[in-house]
Amino acid sequence: MNTEVPGRGRKRPLLDIPVERLELDPSNPRLPKDLRDKGQTEILSILKRYFDLDELAYSMAENGYFDEEPLVAIPIDIPSKFIEQDPLQLSQDSNYLTYLQNDSTRFTVVEGNRRLATVKLLLSPDLRMELRIKGWPSISEEVREDLALLPVIIYSSRAEVLRYMGVRHIVGIKKWESFSKAVYVAEMVDSGSEIHAIQQQIGDRSNSVRKLYLAYKLVDIAETELSMETDKAKEYFSYLILAIGQRPIKNFLGIPNRFTEVDFSNPIPTGKEGNLKYLISWLFGEGKEKLPVVRESRDITTYLTHILRSEEATEYLILTRNLMDAFDRSEGEKLLLLGNLKKASKNLSRSLGLITKYKNEEEVKQEIKNCQDILNDIFKLVGE
Repeated sequence: MNTEVPGRGRKRPLLDIPVERLELDPSNPRLPKDLRDKGQTEILSILKRYFDLDELAYSMAENGYFDEEPLVAIPIDIPSKFIEQDPLQLSQDSNYLTYLQNDSTRFTVVEGNRRLATVKLLLSPDLRMELRIKGWPSISEEVREDLALLPVIIYSSRAEVLRYMGVRHIVGIKKWESFSKAVYVAEMVDSGSEIHAIQQQIGDRSNSVRKLYLAYKLVDIAETELSMETDKAKEYFSYLILAIGQRPIKNFLGIPNRFTEVDFSNPIPTGKEGNLKYLISWLFGEGKEKLPVVRESRDITTYLTHILRSEEATEYLILTRNLMDAFDRSEGEKLLLLGNLKKASKNLSRSLGLITKYKNEEEVKQEIKNCQDILNDIFKLVGE
């Protein structure tokens, strides 16, 4: 390999790396926790099973690898003398570039594992046979040569790449599913980053990082301290994110109304652990014995929040797990009616100024007649 050619990246080297020197990431946040830290072949199998590589395979068999989407990787067992250097200095350090291009240097790909897995499987009939993959396209020699050498942006360490990954997958255009985001935030915190620093680094202005981390901690408490099954909680993690954004649910759990005031070392106050267990059970069920009370996300905001405002309704939900009957025992139905009436009144008021301009149009006249009919029915019901 020509070591006199510098990396193409201004701040970090962008090099063409042989695929056999690239390894899949065993700490990939998108992998289920119990399936992480496996061997390379096992990770390939997991990615094939869970992340739909087939579509990528057909695209690459036809087009090769698009250089516009380089992988992002970190060297495995990088010499300590390179770790502390500034990225700009490193990118101009000939010794570092020589090390990166050495045939013995291997890399862990931290961004682009689906693409790398697809390439490895396309290039190796033996791997496909071992993993019992059938029906994949064959590739031409031209495509094989193209896939054998992949564009890779090199970061010196996982800690250095955290900011980029956070921006890309938490607030950026290629967002991960909710639980993968939360896992990544947790890893950033575990690596020594402060929550407020993570928010600043990725441009989070809506406390998304704090919500993700809080929900992650709650699932961890449910699993490790309350001995609850949490697979469904991880699969439908967005339900929990939505739930902890509602004030009545925060009050039920003893969580401060402001996410900035949450004590992440002890997010659930002593004595409120049972309420967390109820919430997790209502949202995600408890195996086959207890099905979820919440069937869809709007049940959280339309029904559950109103129930938890009422002590009587809450106790009824705990005893019966009947969402609608508990809702009937709260004032939620009344509040829902008042909210609907207020919205209708506001919309009619806004329409009043436009009526004169369109009053002779048949479509407008028909909608006015519909409103009048509904109001007449309402007046009959209230006896006025």
